[in-house]
Amino acid sequence: MLGDPAVRRAYLLTKLAVVALAAAVSWPLSRLIGPEVWLGYGVFVAIMALITLAVLLAPARGDEVHRSSDPVVAETVTDSGDPVRIPVEDALDLHPFAPRDIPAVVEDYLEEAHARGLREVRLIHGRGIGVQRDRVRSVLGRNPLVESFEDATPDRGGWGATIARLRGS
Repeated sequence: MLGDPAVRRAYLLTKLAVVALAAAVSWPLSRLIGPEVWLGYGVFVAIMALITLAVLLAPARGDEVHRSSDPVVAETVTDSGDPVRIPVEDALDLHPFAPRDIPAVVEDYLEEAHARGLREVRLIHGRGIGVQRDRVRSVLGRNPLVESFEDATPDRGGWGATIARLRGS
């Protein structure tokens, strides 16, 4: 959710507006109740500022996808910050990748799978409402390495996966 820079900016501005409004309201109250209230509010604001900075500076899941020349399609960074290497096999689960990276990952995967002599691959995009399925099929439809593609059989993922047949070398 906070991976998008526009969403992060909106989050920060909203948080700053709430803190400013709380300060404006609590200042007159601190004169009635005492300075301890204002001091407590200052500690609260400092904690909120640290949490906000931690959220805004944390890398979003899937923000970094790197190309690789070895038999790996890509590396993606998990929530814990560890890189995950995706081996080229007869199936690729696209769930760990950021949606914006899926077309490039599929292209790279198809090239590497074709180079390794695979004739059929399964791309697992999930069922959902069909957005990722359409993205994957758009890449498959324009890729010259792809001979044909169709929904997977029910035992291999049904309409949550697409089977692509690759042309021979």
